[in-house]
Amino acid sequence: MAINNEQHNDQHNDQFSEQHDETAPDRPADVLVTGAGGFIGGHLVRRLTERGHRVRVLVRAGSDRTGLADRAAETVTGDLDDPESLRRATAGVRQVYNCAGKSADWGPWEDFRRVNITGATNVVEAAAHAGTVQRVLHVSTTDVYGYPVRPCGEATEPRDIGLPYNRSKLLGERAVRETGRRTGVPVTVVRPVSVYGPGSKDFVIEIANLLLAKQMVYIRQGRVPAGLLYVTNAADAMIDACDASVTAGRVYNLRDPERTTWREYVEALARGLGAPSPRLSLATPVATAVATLSEKLYGLLGISARPVLTRHAVHLFDRDQSYAIDRAQEDFGFKSPVGFEEGMRRTLAWLDSPEGRKHVAR
Repeated sequence: MAINNEQHNDQHNDQFSEQHDETAPDRPADVLVTGAGGFIGGHLVRRLTERGHRVRVLVRAGSDRTGLADRAAETVTGDLDDPESLRRATAGVRQVYNCAGKSADWGPWEDFRRVNITGATNVVEAAAHAGTVQRVLHVSTTDVYGYPVRPCGEATEPRDIGLPYNRSKLLGERAVRETGRRTGVPVTVVRPVSVYGPGSKDFVIEIANLLLAKQMVYIRQGRVPAGLLYVTNAADAMIDACDASVTAGRVYNLRDPERTTWREYVEALARGLGAPSPRLSLATPVATAVATLSEKLYGLLGISARPVLTRHAVHLFDRDQSYAIDRAQEDFGFKSPVGFEEGMRRTLAWLDSPEGRKHVAR
């Protein structure tokens, strides 16, 4: 759920808004999606539209809206730290999906705090002000558990291990749920694991580019279950969770039931790209030491770019990510109609498309 920072000129935005207003039907929007310009948010908007919803999206000024032109019914320009724009965005809708977030394993703490804690809280406050919102669906992450040695269920208390993404998503989730209780707005929280598919920055574009550059390495030989979740399975689960009455006030892990390992995933991606599979595998202590040293050096030197290896990445590739999904299956019938083989076929087809080749050049 990364923040889309791509900039387009004001003339482009004005043309889009004029065209959008002229073609919009009279029926008002019933759903708001924040973070619609991101990976999960964009797929969610498409699935909501296919299910007959009229979707309003909150987009940042100057952001690229071209991908939303044929999906969103209404557009509101604003930001999570602009309460007035959030009030405009939530006015009159019945459901709010908060997909906006700072999704990264490196960066200044203030960036994480502003979006993942304060911004998320502002969304619920605006939903309460609207007076029409029947449910807020907040997208969190299983990273809030603190990367335990053994995967757990929702009854396990989240754990802050000091990494900015883990900490900010944990504190943001707590703030969202508390604000919901205080204001009376029903809130449902979903915790996806590793979401992949067409457009994925973290698990498709970055890994694909590392493979092509022959820089991808395994940790523990890649034998660890990755906890993958195909993006349309994620979007459908979010919609079903938001619609179900029993889910109000509850949290849900989301992942596909197949226990696909990182090696299986990376090798499938490499075959589709025509790239060699990684040859090097690091032991966990070595990977952790390299990541810790890299982060310290980057911090001391004031380098804003992401280190080659981070502690967050080591935890993801080192720890079994097959978190329990029984609660989601029981409460709203969560299932994964797109299996791993089909998910990879669609992902590789996207990488072969003109859009995919813009991100992963070959």
